[in-house]
Amino acid sequence: MAEESKPSRVLAVVNSHSGNADSARVVETLRARLSERSPGCVLAIHETDRGEDLASTVRERVAREGFELVVAAGGDGTVSEVANGLVGGESVLAIIPLGTTNVLARELGVPLHLEGACGLASGPSSIARVDAMKVGSSYFFTQIGVGIDALMIHDTSARDKRRMGVFAYVRSWLRSLVGVRPRRLTVTADGFSVQTRTRQVILANCGTLGISGLRWGPDVRVDDGRIDVCIFRPRTPLDYPGIAWHFMRGRHRSEPRLIYLNASRTVTIQADDPLPVQGDGENLSQTPLTMEVVRNAVRVVAPAIAAASAEQENGRIEDRSGL
Repeated sequence: MAEESKPSRVLAVVNSHSGNADSARVVETLRARLSERSPGCVLAIHETDRGEDLASTVRERVAREGFELVVAAGGDGTVSEVANGLVGGESVLAIIPLGTTNVLARELGVPLHLEGACGLASGPSSIARVDAMKVGSSYFFTQIGVGIDALMIHDTSARDKRRMGVFAYVRSWLRSLVGVRPRRLTVTADGFSVQTRTRQVILANCGTLGISGLRWGPDVRVDDGRIDVCIFRPRTPLDYPGIAWHFMRGRHRSEPRLIYLNASRTVTIQADDPLPVQGDGENLSQTPLTMEVVRNAVRVVAPAIAAASAEQENGRIEDRSGL
């Protein structure tokens, strides 16, 4: 099981603009937990600026100052940007979830309350080796969406997210459902192609579907070296309740209006008419899309219980004594 680890240098990246952020309280709580468990640890704080290249900032500071642990305090976008700065390195990522959905935190079992998340970041705990989806020079760790969900994210303002929480996304999704007509797409996963008409394709590295408790698929894992591609083929918006019913019952692959593909190397998506694309809850661009699977892209702090369960399945989780 996990051993007590005592990182000597920690960088905390805090997004004070996240929906549930209280940066002073985050820093105070993290400092207290680190002081209890790692006396003498140096904690550096970086508060994000709008428009900054956060991945580059993290990468440069880790290389210059030798941080063993980097804590991302924010929503899914902040976590993704910080993780981008750690891909291929030895530093470990810890998550303090402050956003609206906190998908990667939920997937890994990271506590959603501040005290618990700071306690986990401070150890003892275990480390998950999380895969990534590479598009261009950027990496994504939860889902890439093509179609309705990308339009939903584009149309949901930060103000609405603060005011309405996840219901802001629901409202935008309903509007997008009416406003986006099906497009003819060619989806190719590791050389196998499917042509169909659809409003929505999901590339899922992470199974968690927002805060609903539902999953994109019963066997989607962040550390299995593959990406699950889910293609939605409803004939009308009235088909979505039936799809949701199969999701709730965990019978995703028996739903005839869904197509599932797996990829361990690449996925490409081409559309007759361009569709918008989002990655980890942030707007990207539009189709065509090319995605490369990157195994073991970043190491992330995870609860020991979740780690023990995953370790029995595939041995892809280690204790964090290597910090």
